Amino acid sequence: MIEEQTLVVRMWRLRPWSGNRLMRGSDRLESMLVLFVVALILILVPLAAAFGTATNTRLNDQSRADRETRHQIAAVLLADATVNLADTTPATGATGQAPAQWAANGTTHTGVVQTGPETKAGQTISIWIDPDGNLADAPKTGTENGLEAVGAALALWTISATACLAVLMGIRWAEARYRLSQWDREWRNLGKAPGWPVS
Repeated sequence: MIEEQTLVVRMWRLRPWSGNRLMRGSDRLESMLVLFVVALILILVPLAAAFGTATNTRLNDQSRADRETRHQIAAVLLADATVNLADTTPATGATGQAPAQWAANGTTHTGVVQTGPETKAGQTISIWIDPDGNLADAPKTGTENGLEAVGAALALWTISATACLAVLMGIRWAEARYRLSQWDREWRNLGKAPGWPVS
């Protein structure tokens, strides 16, 4: 708690408009940069939210278009399902795939479809197809679109905020290097000043 209070007091004392005559110009510039970066990161919040909203609207429009052009039909499995070990996760469990056959637009189509891990040849499953009768992904739900939009907004804000902080840290590092070199130069010149012999 004391450390937090000390940090707050220190930041308040380093404000750009401080009347402290011991503050260097570089200190005031650094304080202004910190305030600018903090303000920029806060401004990025509504911008990221607007980006997320636009992303959600675009995804919902795409889902609506997909629902108008795609539809579900029945397909018959031609073989037992094989388990996709790469797709096995604790959240979703094992999935499988199997060759299937279906009829669309008067034409018979075949292809590999996603199924449950224990489906057998001859079983009928529902699949999504496009207007040409080819396999297609199911239209995304509103929840899926919402989660994707939130993820996009968070990713945009995180990347932007990280970039701002990285630039700030780079500037602070450069200023620290400059101050150290300046102090080193002053120490080296200290013994050369008239009236101030060091040895």
